[in-house]
Amino acid sequence: MKLFGATLVALLAMATVASAQAQPGQPPAGARTQVAGVITEVNAQANQVSIKTEKGETLTVTTSERTQILHAQTGETDPKKWSKMALSEMAPGDEAMAIIRGTLDQKPLAASSLVIRTKADLSQMAQKELEDWRKRGTTGTVATIDAAAHTLTLKAGLKTLTVQSSEKTQYHRYALDSAKVSDAKVSTFGEIKVGDQVNALGDKTEDGATIKAESIFSGSFRQIAATIVSIDAGSGEMKVTDLATKKPIIIRISSNSIMKRLPEQLAQGLARRYQASARGGAPATGNAAPAGPGGGGMRGGGMRGGGGGGDIGTMVERLPAMPLSELKPKEAIMVSTTQGTDPTRVTAIMLLAGVEPILTAAPNATRDIMSGWNLGGGGGGEGN
Repeated sequence: MKLFGATLVALLAMATVASAQAQPGQPPAGARTQVAGVITEVNAQANQVSIKTEKGETLTVTTSERTQILHAQTGETDPKKWSKMALSEMAPGDEAMAIIRGTLDQKPLAASSLVIRTKADLSQMAQKELEDWRKRGTTGTVATIDAAAHTLTLKAGLKTLTVQSSEKTQYHRYALDSAKVSDAKVSTFGEIKVGDQVNALGDKTEDGATIKAESIFSGSFRQIAATIVSIDAGSGEMKVTDLATKKPIIIRISSNSIMKRLPEQLAQGLARRYQASARGGAPATGNAAPAGPGGGGMRGGGMRGGGGGGDIGTMVERLPAMPLSELKPKEAIMVSTTQGTDPTRVTAIMLLAGVEPILTAAPNATRDIMSGWNLGGGGGGEGN
């Protein structure tokens, strides 16, 4: 979740104007500077709060009896209805946005207004955002790009979808060594490339074929089909052979890596679906998996994504987590990893075992399955 989105910035501006109007004698709004970030320290006795900005710098802001401190409650869009807070009610981990009288090179940094979102607020917002991505999020691999029309064609499992963006669409791009939302940077449509994995949030048209994107997260990730050579449980690393290139790769399993195993019946059902699709027939669906509600989302700051009832991403997400101890040498796996600065050493974002029937029936199914299983289902990798 990015600190203080555009909506809250606008609301703060409204609150600041109201504050300035209520407090004559303060400098005009044009002589003010905005500071936003996460609170690292609160010193109520000194009337000061330290804020770490997204750029990584920590600034100490001083308040006075004239500083308007407001609690931006979740779901309330009218700043006039926000309750007032005391400095002593703030805590490290809360988000703060301050309006500073003057510029940042002035000392002390005197705040005319402070808007606070508490850790409880952030947790509630994250849960709502998660639910929204589960309901309206879609994950897939970019097949084609129409720069003139600002549209993408996504391959999501066995489906092909069109993502339509607009001037209101927000873009972010994942870092090379991380699948965390917190590490993603503001981006543009032009940075999206064919082969990227995209997570798009938006409503679908009635036929379900087009997504009107409100938010797009894109990134370059690797989907690998491999055979395990050896496992070092102590270091959390495994040596594998890439089945496509026949070259060795070291895959690191982190605390954020998601590992699951396909039950034999589900693996056989998916194998039949991909085999039928490869032959140009209608995919078999009867034994693939039970249908039902579900989807993607975001957890632990990981990649956002989504799914629809009965699709491959939803099927896999419902499976229980698998410990590293269940994996054995010579076993085939599918892995989605960070791109990595070193292509021979990568971190697993998601790992799927029990895939031998699928690889036998459709050796090229790895990208469809691993990109269809949304990365938001469980946290994202830490990088190399």
